Amino acid sequence: MPLPSIGLPALWDIPVAAGVPALLGQSVSTGVQASASTILATALDEYTITSAASQWGIFTASNQPVLTSGHVRAVGIQSMYQTSDAPQENGSFLSYNKSRIPGHYEVEMVCDGSSFEYGSASIFSDLLSSMGLSSSPSSAAQTKALFTAALGQLSASLDLYAVVTPEATYSNVNILGYSLEREAHRGVSMLYARVYLQEIRMTAKAGATTAQEASGQSMVTGGNVQTQSLTADQVNALAQGGIF
Repeated sequence: MPLPSIGLPALWDIPVAAGVPALLGQSVSTGVQASASTILATALDEYTITSAASQWGIFTASNQPVLTSGHVRAVGIQSMYQTSDAPQENGSFLSYNKSRIPGHYEVEMVCDGSSFEYGSASIFSDLLSSMGLSSSPSSAAQTKALFTAALGQLSASLDLYAVVTPEATYSNVNILGYSLEREAHRGVSMLYARVYLQEIRMTAKAGATTAQEASGQSMVTGGNVQTQSLTADQVNALAQGGIF
């Protein structure tokens, strides 16, 4: 069976780079410039990834990443207001107020076992010791196991964190829970974690100053208040001037 003839290209596509012999019309200096451009582009990509790690993710109050921010895949921000409604006659209703409800946030992260960073030392030091590790995990399996265990610990924690994006920082948020996904078309070894967070309102605490004398101390109600009958003077004052 004769083999089919394959035509040769009129012009060979030879890359212009350092180490490749220059053809007619090419120069070594052009190849060096092309290689330098490729190296510069690679360095720029690495810098962009490193810079993004400090601009996306969940961080502590000391600006330390709670989980690896280099694997942040998506961030969802939800800010809503709620109106107060009251029923009326004939099936009608009345809206009389509008107030802001706590913000809800979702951070989708991908763990492939390549790297792991943490900033909440109290949680992760306990996890490392429980797994028999004295430092950061060295294998992909250990990294994924620690990543999954950390999500469970963070969900039960009362600590407050911040969701950081390049445009805004959402402070005073607590991790409520998470969900894990593994899909065949995205790679069964890839862990996709969706972290759910909610805004926590910080209110001022009421405090009482201590008086120098006991008689000057302000009265503090510590229980149920019992009703008392009006005195004669109070009854006369109400009868003369009324309540208002």
